[in-house]
Amino acid sequence: MEELVSVVNAKDGVAWVEKERQTQCGGCSVRHGCGTATLSKVLGVRRSRIRVIAPFRVNAGDKVLISLKESSLLKASFISYMLPLFGLFLGALLGQLIFAPIFGSEGIVVILAIVGLAIALLWLRRFSLKIKEDPNYHPVITRIVEPVEPIAVSHCLTR
Repeated sequence: MEELVSVVNAKDGVAWVEKERQTQCGGCSVRHGCGTATLSKVLGVRRSRIRVIAPFRVNAGDKVLISLKESSLLKASFISYMLPLFGLFLGALLGQLIFAPIFGSEGIVVILAIVGLAIALLWLRRFSLKIKEDPNYHPVITRIVEPVEPIAVSHCLTR
C-alpha cells in the first residue's frame, strides 16, 4: 500500500508527514444529497499527520511516497476489530452455557460478556504496545517524488 504525502518535519531517521484526508464524494452520483459531502464542505480540508520511518535524508516540503506492508495492516485491523467482538461473544457464551443454568439469571450472561470484552481490550492494549516499536507496523518512506527546491540566496548591494 502506497500513498503520496508531504514531509512536515524530519530528524534522526523519523519524519512527520501530512496527507489531506479525502472522501469519495467527487465520484458519487448522490453527492448533492449526501450528509458526508455536506460535512466535508462545511468542515473544510482536514489533514492527517503521520509519523513514518525515513531510511534516507528528507527535507520539510518534499513530496514522498510512503508504504506500509499490506499483511501488517490486515493483521492489525483484524485483531483490533475482531478480538473485542470475540471476547464479548465468548464471555456471553460461557455465561449462557455454564453460569446461567447455575444462577438462573440472564444478568450473569451480560456481566460475563462485559468481562470477556474487558479482557480482550486489555490484551489488545498489550498487543498495541508490543507492535509500537515494530518497524513492520510503521509506514516507511520508499522514495522522494518531488524534492523541495533549494532557496536561492541573492546578495543585495547597498548604495
